[in-house]
Amino acid sequence: MLKKIGITGAIILSMTSCIGYKNATPDNIAVLKNTSEIKANTEIPDKWIQDKGQDTLGFSYQWMNELLNSELEALINEGLAHNADIIVSKEKLNQIELSMDIAASNLYPSVNALANTSNNLVSGSHIGNLQLKANWEVDLWGKNKSSQMSMANQYYSAAFRQKMLKQSIAAMIAKTYFLNIAGQYQEQKVNQYITATENLKKIYSVQNKVGTGNALDISNIESEIILLNAYLEKIKNGNSQSRRSLEMLCGRYPEGLLKINAAFSALKQELPSQFPLRLLEKRSDIMAQQFQIESSFYEVKETKTARLPALNITRGFGVAGTNVAGISNLFSNPLIKIGGGLTTPILNGGKLKKNVEIETSEQRQVIEEYAKSVLVAFSEVESALANLSSIEKQNGFQKDAISALQKNIDLTKKQIQVGSNNSFALLQKQRDLIKKEMNNIDLDLQQRIERINLYMALGANGLDQF
Repeated sequence: MLKKIGITGAIILSMTSCIGYKNATPDNIAVLKNTSEIKANTEIPDKWIQDKGQDTLGFSYQWMNELLNSELEALINEGLAHNADIIVSKEKLNQIELSMDIAASNLYPSVNALANTSNNLVSGSHIGNLQLKANWEVDLWGKNKSSQMSMANQYYSAAFRQKMLKQSIAAMIAKTYFLNIAGQYQEQKVNQYITATENLKKIYSVQNKVGTGNALDISNIESEIILLNAYLEKIKNGNSQSRRSLEMLCGRYPEGLLKINAAFSALKQELPSQFPLRLLEKRSDIMAQQFQIESSFYEVKETKTARLPALNITRGFGVAGTNVAGISNLFSNPLIKIGGGLTTPILNGGKLKKNVEIETSEQRQVIEEYAKSVLVAFSEVESALANLSSIEKQNGFQKDAISALQKNIDLTKKQIQVGSNNSFALLQKQRDLIKKEMNNIDLDLQQRIERINLYMALGANGLDQF
């Protein structure tokens, strides 16, 4: 008889548990996204809409591949394995996964063991009781299932945020790596500039001795050399700090002794002219927001169902024993109890209704955050492309200027050989050349940083290292 009751109850429960539950289907989520005020005021350019169906598998990342070398790859892999922020994020993700398991356990009965004894000191009688008690809240309206799905989506959101963190750490390592290379170049150029200035001072000293110069010129050049040495010290300290930053990103002790052996290589690969919209849709931060919307969908459902009646079924089985005469031996009397209860909220000061309003407001916030993430993604792509275009033009002008000045220096050297010019003019032009080369180093650095920014803006899904 009990077996039949159990089977019948299980069938009823499985049927009733589906009455109020609804899935967050793509159509449901699309409807929610369309309620965004940010989206309503944002017009996406035709170039993105036309490329929406473009396959991302054929999209080339060769323009990023040429930034990588074995030294940088090793540093990125080290950072992904030992970076402190990544290690902390793993534990946070593990906590969310455990919370998800707890939410899922509410779908199943809970079983508890109860035991008690009582003794009468006067009569010497003793009664013992051992009982197993099962309780099951029938998920009539899908409240527990919604809670479980909400936590599952929270987990996936956190997983994509962790992926975004890894991509960001890899990008920061790459940027700091190129900053270290640029810093080494700058230090070399400042040393060259100081040497050229000291040579210029020697010429001033000779001119002063022969009466064609004056002490003021010497004083000015000496002051310049002092300021240049101060600037060199600043560059050295900046390079030391950037090495410490790179060591920290890689999970090392920040002692500033990391040595970078690479140099800037020529960037030959041109940027793609078109970018599929799907690249942005797969961005880790946008995917994280997508799952936040789905989580909010279930949270609203959960708070709404909390206002509806709840059905609880309990079942108990136990045994009892006593030393009182006339009663059977210990644990010989089985006790069986089956029951159920229906509870429904009646008066709670409007708390449950307010909870629904709060969750609905939080859902609208999540939708707007998703729309904002999409808008930020477009902005980051457009900004990186504009910066890269400008840097490329500046680089072209700068190289032309360096080439023209180099020709001028070569011409000055020939004039010195025939006596129509002097070393003073040559040193001034050589110093100007060093200044332009230092500016070119900054442009080379910015070009690499902006390529990384563009790559991150597009979702950073093309290379395993990022």
